[in-house]
Amino acid sequence: MNYKIKKNLNLLIELLLIFSFYLIIGRLLIHSGDDWAWGGSIGMNRLENRFDNYNGRYLGNILEMIITRNMFFRLIIYAGINTGIISLMYKLLNDKFLPRYLFFMMLIIPIGIYGQTFGWLAGFANYNLSTFFLLLTYYLVRKNNSKSFIYLSIFIVSLSSQFFVENVSIANFILSFLFAILSIKDRKKLTKSIFWLAGSVLGLVIMFMNAAYHSSNNMRGVSNVDISNFPMTLITTWSEFFVKDNAILVIIFTVLIYFINDKKGLYANLSIPVATYFGFRSLLNISYLNQNTIFLIFEFILIIFFLISLIMTVYKAKKMDPDSKQSFFYYMFSSVLLLGPFLVLTPFGPRNILTSYVLLVLCLFEMLNSIPKFYIPSKKVIRILTLTVSSSFIVLHSINKIEENRRITALKKDVSRGEEVIDFPKLPFEFLGHDLTPANGSVQSNRQKMYHNIPKNVQFKIIDYHTTSRLGK
Repeated sequence: MNYKIKKNLNLLIELLLIFSFYLIIGRLLIHSGDDWAWGGSIGMNRLENRFDNYNGRYLGNILEMIITRNMFFRLIIYAGINTGIISLMYKLLNDKFLPRYLFFMMLIIPIGIYGQTFGWLAGFANYNLSTFFLLLTYYLVRKNNSKSFIYLSIFIVSLSSQFFVENVSIANFILSFLFAILSIKDRKKLTKSIFWLAGSVLGLVIMFMNAAYHSSNNMRGVSNVDISNFPMTLITTWSEFFVKDNAILVIIFTVLIYFINDKKGLYANLSIPVATYFGFRSLLNISYLNQNTIFLIFEFILIIFFLISLIMTVYKAKKMDPDSKQSFFYYMFSSVLLLGPFLVLTPFGPRNILTSYVLLVLCLFEMLNSIPKFYIPSKKVIRILTLTVSSSFIVLHSINKIEENRRITALKKDVSRGEEVIDFPKLPFEFLGHDLTPANGSVQSNRQKMYHNIPKNVQFKIIDYHTTSRLGK
């Protein structure tokens, strides 16, 4: 068989297997958080009002309504977009690493990010899709093609990418503007940058014309900007979600820093104690919530040391080709830029890290491409690891799905008997989703009751999974 045909066939098989995994996960996902609203009458009311005074995530909102109401479209969109993210990463890395390597890195994503994106339909509809469209824009801009349909594609994709998440919309505009400035001397790149900039500007204007961003009583309003919170946010949630929770990435980066440095001097060794510390911190499950300010400042200094070691290593690396270096710094800059608004804006959570995590993974593989191949885990090892982790996710999601069906069936039986205070057990693996068991009386709990046609006066007594005798019968 021709080598090229065999390579393309193997690539197709890998992508189909990845697609199949996400197809299964998509089927097992449980409605939670905003899903109950989007899948019911609240979603229709928002649509009728054209989402005015709610948010400008127009495409994300519409897709969320579709995937919470139609299982077929949910599966196709969920599996297609998540597989598409990996495919685009593969193409951006110039086909140098098999999709299984990238898939594995997505499987070991911090569980907080996973639960609020891959494990939550509302999170997926905004954060995964915005990640996909941003990567697609990058890919189209980098393509060495000056045909008119490429320019039109860049405009349409960059415009579409503006209607999912606010910070991505802002970053997309800034990146397109900087790219236009840097491309002034290159006619082909300049033309692409103009179409990218035009799409991002138009989309940004349309998004922020929504009344939600100009209202003082809306959590997305400009009134939520608080510059005074900058220092504390930087050393608490921002550092926590972006760096400290990504201890595995920090450790892998540290290993690559050591191997890339020809002289095992300061830059080769500076990040080792930092990675060791954050790895140990992760094992002990330490959070910024149980640390004082002085210690948080100390940890932030460690982060600075790590970044200096990483940046200087790549900058000085003779083993990395210029294109890899350029791509590394572009992805690194983009990953930080995407999170910049959250230094002064709320709300901010792990879901906001997804796009930055993907870009950091691309940084990692740009570095990985410059070290000897025998340091890279073999295809067989990665295949085994990927199969093990993906199977574990399927099992855990399956258990959650079974117990969700069981507790809702039991709940409806109790309601039919006229009970007004009902034991409502948590799911065994709550970390796989977002707000799977909201507190009784909360906004989301009331929406959960409405979605399942449970009278609002019924009280849920939330209990731990293992404390109920109902489960397991």
